[in-house]
Amino acid sequence: AGNVTTLSGKGLFEFDDSEGDASKARLQHPLGVHYFDGLLYVADTFNNRIKTIDPKSAEVKFFGPAQFDEPGGLWVAGGKLYIADTNHHAIKVMDLKTRTISIFEIKGL
Repeated sequence: AGNVTTLSGKGLFEFDDSEGDASKARLQHPLGVHYFDGLLYVADTFNNRIKTIDPKSAEVKFFGPAQFDEPGGLWVAGGKLYIADTNHHAIKVMDLKTRTISIFEIKGL
């Protein structure tokens, strides 16, 4: 069995929209978390951002353009990050290399 530790954050009422050293960086109501290729992708919901946390370097970084309104769930497949963009009522797809964003569409609906 392994140990569980907090990478970033202090408590419910200690929030911010910051990056850098994970022990000092803050999130606000993170809902979605997905681990892929050595990074934790975090939907920093009330800050309307996607952030990454590198567990090895303990660094938090903004990831991609901030084009979200309360992002929730996250998933990576085929080199793309799928983001449930709650208040835009859409699933957005961010290319992990170029960080360009498109809308996931199901044709015929």
